[in-house]
Amino acid sequence: MWDKIAGIAIILAVVYFFVDVTRADSSQKTVEDSYQVSSGGTLTLKSDSGSISIESHSKETVEVEVRRKGKNSDNFEVSIDHQGDDVLIVGERKGSWISYNLGIHYEIKVPEKYNVNLKTGGGSISLADLNGEVNAKTSGGSISLGRIAGDIEVNTSGGSISVDEVMGEIDAHTSGGSIKATISKQPKEDSELSTSGGSISVRLAEDIAVDLYAKTSGGRVSSEFDIEGTVKKTKIRGKINGGGPNLELKTSGGSVRIKKL
Repeated sequence: MWDKIAGIAIILAVVYFFVDVTRADSSQKTVEDSYQVSSGGTLTLKSDSGSISIESHSKETVEVEVRRKGKNSDNFEVSIDHQGDDVLIVGERKGSWISYNLGIHYEIKVPEKYNVNLKTGGGSISLADLNGEVNAKTSGGSISLGRIAGDIEVNTSGGSISVDEVMGEIDAHTSGGSIKATISKQPKEDSELSTSGGSISVRLAEDIAVDLYAKTSGGRVSSEFDIEGTVKKTKIRGKINGGGPNLELKTSGGSVRIKKL
């Protein structure tokens, strides 16, 4: 008798498992499309939430894939507008619902020479090598950039920032996390990197000329370059290679290191 009941219970559990998996799989919604553009255009992405991953390719197209997964995925709408060489993507929550199980991920390919303007209400942002201007902001998540031949402006409310190489000006700010960046060419304008809690490490090409201001409220400041100015344990103010545009590095808790490339 009990063996029979146990057998029925196992069968029901297995059936429930497969039904539940099927429901979970069916809750994923995918948007895919491709848009013909020319180099030099701009991708603008504004989303209430979601992670963003962008790569560049040799084609003159913007290829978009958006994956929505979770109980309320139908209530998260994605619209795409294509005008000329520009593409605008908007992701919005509909209604007042809150779902902690909702997952949104944008996976996009753009031409090698293209500009991007990205903003998400929560999620990481990663961007591969690109020849263009980059503006990226997230309310919570890390930002990781490859080799960027253009100016960079990035901001996160909580997460680390990493830039493999920038050949332009850079403004990078985080409310909590470390910052690492390599500046390989002489900047023409001022640059600033700051964090409220984390270390800052910047590598400079040996011939770069800047007016350096580096400060920490909890750690040490060090430089591999000769400084014409004031060098203290927690602050450096002076010229590198005769001086140039301002390079400001500030952290409220962590070390600041300036290294030679």
